[in-house]
Amino acid sequence: MIISEMNGGSPECVHVLTRFKLKDSKPLNPYATYPLKSYVEFFEEAARALHRPHLGLELGQNFRLWEIGPVYPLLATAPTLREALGVFSRFQASWQTHTTLNIERGFEETKYSYVIDDMDIWPRVQDAENAIGGLCALTRQLLSERWSPVEVCFEHDITGRQEPLERFFRCPVRGNNESNSILLRDAELDRPMHAWVNSNAPARAIVEMHLFDLLRPPEDTFQPIHERLSRLIDQRLGRESVDLEALAEKLGIAPRTLRRQLGTFGTSFSEVLNRQRRKKAEMLLSTGTIKLSQLATHLGYANQSAFSRAFREWTGEPPIAALRRARRSGAVGDNDEAGADEQGT
Repeated sequence: MIISEMNGGSPECVHVLTRFKLKDSKPLNPYATYPLKSYVEFFEEAARALHRPHLGLELGQNFRLWEIGPVYPLLATAPTLREALGVFSRFQASWQTHTTLNIERGFEETKYSYVIDDMDIWPRVQDAENAIGGLCALTRQLLSERWSPVEVCFEHDITGRQEPLERFFRCPVRGNNESNSILLRDAELDRPMHAWVNSNAPARAIVEMHLFDLLRPPEDTFQPIHERLSRLIDQRLGRESVDLEALAEKLGIAPRTLRRQLGTFGTSFSEVLNRQRRKKAEMLLSTGTIKLSQLATHLGYANQSAFSRAFREWTGEPPIAALRRARRSGAVGDNDEAGADEQGT
């Protein structure tokens, strides 16, 4: 996620990527491990290189449930917000080690606190604001985009940062605290929650995609080349490079050979790529929650307009029409439409 923000960046970004032995053209596998100290330091350096002091908050507020992977349907179908956050806390240690996520119940309110246990890892402003911002974004997706916590606290000094933080969280924000925390009302945590996923199909598709990434079954060399290419694109789209040269190397053949073999099946690289892009676009639009700008980036388009033109060529309608149709079917409440980045191109 951070690396993708630095793609095509300044020489300063290239220097940071090189220093941390990360290539902007080859993002880490989402299940690869990376030392926590290096990750936190890289996050801080990336914010400086990009001249975006609130990078962690920006990425946190754009967090979407399906990015959690196989845990997604457990959160999306939890009967209450408290149970959903309980799922999140149980799996959090698997995503980031050497951290503590505490849950502290008080009078009519519950505090969720997050802190990295190693004090030698400092500063960690971006990681902290990303974590609490993501938790707030997750809650808004499960309850309502209009929801706000009672209070948010950070362990770092927020002097000069308070205004954008309070604008996003829409509540008092305090710094120099013992941990990073978000305070929620018990009435909201325990209120029965209507499942916002109106169909199991999108959830199954997300789980299947992540399970393929985890299992990585061996390539079937007897499978036709266009089917092997389709599966490879499906596994990598939105995560790793999907240009012809990179995929030809992955398949163990020369780019020219790949073009020729695809031609024998009456297809081409661009046709296979667009078919997989359309498949993933229709699946993610069916959730009714994704922003078109995010979807365009995920599918590898230069901008939202380019994606919208491609989608119209595939289906005869703009993607915003498919997004609105998914909302009307019940995936997202009508009152939440304004926050979905609708550009009807």
